[in-house]
Amino acid sequence: MKYLSYPNIAARVWVILFVATPIKAFQTNPTSPPSKLLSQTRILPTQLWHLPSIDEKYCASRKLYMQPVSFNLDNNEKNEDEKKEMSNHSPSESLEEVDISAHEKEMKKLAKAEKRLKNKIKVTVAGASLLAASLGLIAVSGPGAWRYYLAGGICAAFSHTVATPVDVIKTRKQLDESIKDLSMVKAAIKIMKDDGGPNALLAGLGPTTVGYLIEGAVKFGIYEVSKPIVALMLSWAATMSNLSFIKSKLLGFVICGGMAGTAASIMLCPMEALRIRLVAEPELGSNGWVGGGLTMVKKEGIEGFFKSLPAQLYKQIPYTVTKNVSFDIFTTMSYSTLAALGTDICHKWKVIIPLISAMLASILSCISSQPGDMLLSVMNAEKGSKTTSDFANEIMKENGIPGFFVGIRERFLHVGMIVTIQLFIYDFIKRLVGIAPTGL
Repeated sequence: MKYLSYPNIAARVWVILFVATPIKAFQTNPTSPPSKLLSQTRILPTQLWHLPSIDEKYCASRKLYMQPVSFNLDNNEKNEDEKKEMSNHSPSESLEEVDISAHEKEMKKLAKAEKRLKNKIKVTVAGASLLAASLGLIAVSGPGAWRYYLAGGICAAFSHTVATPVDVIKTRKQLDESIKDLSMVKAAIKIMKDDGGPNALLAGLGPTTVGYLIEGAVKFGIYEVSKPIVALMLSWAATMSNLSFIKSKLLGFVICGGMAGTAASIMLCPMEALRIRLVAEPELGSNGWVGGGLTMVKKEGIEGFFKSLPAQLYKQIPYTVTKNVSFDIFTTMSYSTLAALGTDICHKWKVIIPLISAMLASILSCISSQPGDMLLSVMNAEKGSKTTSDFANEIMKENGIPGFFVGIRERFLHVGMIVTIQLFIYDFIKRLVGIAPTGL
């Protein structure tokens, strides 16, 4: 027989004894001396007759290839264990797992893409709605009313932009315990040192300018345009109810201020939320304030820009009523006093009276809006679903009523600068576009 021929038998014995055995033994333990090589390898005599033939034709026909053969039983046992483990997991199961994981990844990508699209639609709709509301408001206000909106937008944007460094320091003192008790100068130095130089004091400059351009236009425009309408309504109510005190100029100013403050709060809320977040988290503005806004939209949705609306109303309504009404009253009283004294109201008085009245109005508006400003800063700096009342309760538990007046010294400077510049510029622009000075 072919497989019992002498060449085949001799070749098998030669390979096993002189090649396979020493090499495998040496690979198993290369530090062993030659005398121990054969003792480390166990070969059964019956295995000699079951080795493949060296005949090339036989190997080719059976598709057998010369491969290293392991005769170590320990390794054979390990290989059998591995084969058993592999047999426990069928190829179909592994393919199903791969398919499921790929499907989950694809679904997550689609969900993220859908969320981004929804956020873009919401931002576009919100921006278009605010713009349409502003233009519609100007259109229905009557001929010439645009001058109030123009004057209000310019004065608010300019005054808040100039006061941005003070606003940053005030906001950081309300939010950062490490600088809460520092003076303004020391707090400014620490902020610049920690956040990379003087540019840290300009955090939120973009949303401040854009937000207050819209807010100022709506606030002053509605306040001025609604005065005659509210006066007529109060006069009618006083006649119908026989209550003469309802027909009060002061009450009319307060109602107009409340309406203007409400509308201005809705317009300002998104930009104010972004401004405070940029001050509290400077790294958010690494790609610019627009990029920071888009990041907020991705993480929190459009709702994140309006979560502080109640706190915004608590701040803006008292602020607007006190500022606008007190400025009207102070200027009216001053001009009336000069007229009663027979003093000619020249250009000099039209500068002095608005300036002093604006300074007094800034003090009152700062005090009246401080609790709302504190709530607004805390709410916009925090991520989560806490309500305005939750934050108010926390402040009351920790510090009581004084907790609502943290940072008021910086805010006296901040609001004093803003309101004085704002009202003075407002009165000046009104005169430039042909409107009488406030109080006359």
